[in-house]
Amino acid sequence: MIPMIAFVGEKKNGKTFILEKLIPVLIQRGENIGVLKHTGHGFKLDYPETDTFKFSRAGAKMVAIAGKGKVGIYGEPGFDPDPEAARDLFLPALDAVLVEGYKSSHLPKIIVALKGNLPDWAKDLPGLIAVVSPKKPEFKVKYFKPNQIGKIADLVEGYIETHRKKREVKIYLDGKSLQIKPFIKDFFLNTIVAMVASLRDSAGAKRIQITIDLPEGVTVPIAGE
Repeated sequence: MIPMIAFVGEKKNGKTFILEKLIPVLIQRGENIGVLKHTGHGFKLDYPETDTFKFSRAGAKMVAIAGKGKVGIYGEPGFDPDPEAARDLFLPALDAVLVEGYKSSHLPKIIVALKGNLPDWAKDLPGLIAVVSPKKPEFKVKYFKPNQIGKIADLVEGYIETHRKKREVKIYLDGKSLQIKPFIKDFFLNTIVAMVASLRDSAGAKRIQITIDLPEGVTVPIAGE
């Protein structure tokens, strides 16, 4: 699976600064890195009078632009994706995704507090793996000073190496993640991987994505019916 680590903390306390320093180090080490930023308020990626802006203004729910090896996509998909869904639906083919925000998620988290004082919720934060701050926390957790970017990169890279070897299956129904029992995951993994492996041009692939569009009038039946 594509590993994710969230960098969390109070507003304007250095999260973006640390990520800006960390990303080039990981890239220099050969990692293909993506970033997902969470915001609690609306945002705009386009600007007036571009063609894509006009399409959005005309009522298109999603607008994409592609060319010269670049892709941009934005809009209103009709659901608020959790970080894993945002990764799987919009950020494929990466070695890892670094996340800014999503402190309420189940992701492993690194607190950034460059102003020195940790937030009150820091000690009890689920999934906390490290703190980046000028002041060492009073509770036991991995600690890095803001200038120890190399050591922070070591921690992140170690997590990437451990977790990207894990197999994972996710199923999304209209953008929403479906809970799957472990034995069903194993069935999908073993069956689909074996089938795809028999196809031409499948050698060397790291990720399989299958999209099924149901015909009009056909829906997934409710379990038990």
